[in-house]
Amino acid sequence: MKARGFTLIELVVSVCVVALLFGVALDRLLRYQELGERVAMEQNLAAINVALNMKFAALVVAGRGAALEKEVGANPVELLARPPENYLGALYDPPADSLPRRSWYFDRASGDLVYVPSRARFLTAPPDAAQGLRFHIVLTELSARSKEEGLRELRQATIRPRSPYAWEFE
Repeated sequence: MKARGFTLIELVVSVCVVALLFGVALDRLLRYQELGERVAMEQNLAAINVALNMKFAALVVAGRGAALEKEVGANPVELLARPPENYLGALYDPPADSLPRRSWYFDRASGDLVYVPSRARFLTAPPDAAQGLRFHIVLTELSARSKEEGLRELRQATIRPRSPYAWEFE
């Protein structure tokens, strides 16, 4: 009479293979979730840059291009038609560990727009990146040509990170 079914060794090997495949799939899922988070964050920053450019263009057309300097230190989210869904508002130096992950807030104490990441596995530099990535509005530098020739040049506002960061997905 022939025995039917799996032997214990075949069962253990099958369970190990399934566990290995599950582990690889879970790693990929977490990687893609963090990649999606990075894309969403960069999309919000791009929207803020577009809003800054539109504000600059409106001020230039109105003949008040130099008034853009008032935007430095101001809350850039107010330029958007509607804030991101995960925007917490303008807060005064909140403790980073009490804030929900994957959210934005404007830090009134420093004048920075801060993004608190949900996942920081592939996020490198600055060392405190898990506490929040800080962005601020800066004005472009005047070109050397305009300084030498005495040309009138307007400085344009853009949003930049306080410290360089990178999301590195091998």
